[in-house]
Amino acid sequence: MEREQLNYLLQQVGIEQLRSLSDGVEKQAEVELIRKPTSQTLLVPIHDPINQGSFISGEILVTSALVQVNTINGWSMVMDDNPETAVSVAILDGAFAAGILREEIQQLALRGKENIEKEQAELNSRVHATRVAFDLL
Repeated sequence: MEREQLNYLLQQVGIEQLRSLSDGVEKQAEVELIRKPTSQTLLVPIHDPINQGSFISGEILVTSALVQVNTINGWSMVMDDNPETAVSVAILDGAFAAGILREEIQQLALRGKENIEKEQAELNSRVHATRVAFDLL
């Protein structure tokens, strides 16, 4: 698993699981909060294929945090105003890079991936149920 995938995948599991694993990291390593969780908005640019330019379609609310785990920086940017999630994900990101509880972090991220796939399958099922068979009309 690539470190770049962690931020998104770890957000897909419950805060209890994130907190439990990040607490485990804090017991094994020195964790320092470098930048406290900060909520901010990001502009979402969209590429316009007609005039080859771009425009801003809107804003999204995110929360970011920066920590240090045994001198290795860990960073997160999570959706919405979620300071606790942001800190936990940042700790796990730094721990993953530092090689601390790497297997457990990877397993939790895979659980997040499974949650995404399950949600997508449910959505596909609901959308498929609305399909119209024109040859029967």
